[in-house]
Amino acid sequence: KSEGAFDSFDCTTIEKNLYIELKCRHSHYPDLLIEEMKYRRLINQAGSMVPYYINSTPEGIYAFDLSRVPEPSWSEKWMPTTTEFSDTRKIMKLVGFLHLDYALPL
Repeated sequence: KSEGAFDSFDCTTIEKNLYIELKCRHSHYPDLLIEEMKYRRLINQAGSMVPYYINSTPEGIYAFDLSRVPEPSWSEKWMPTTTEFSDTRKIMKLVGFLHLDYALPL
């Protein structure tokens, strides 16, 4: 588990050599959102580990090996400042989408 509440990753596993960000989505979509800033940090800070982005939705858990999927197309969207906290203000964020076809089975 990462040590800081606002680290750019949530956990690592030495056994599987993974650098992981976890997201819990309350709705299911065929494409799952990732912020460009989060994507860059995962890719750049993973070092020799494999950057993984894992999402849970009401329909399942989807894992993306970011070193093997195509980089998303980025666009600006008005998004909540935070996902799970009480701050409901919206700010412009650069985001992309990962199609579920690229998810690895868990």
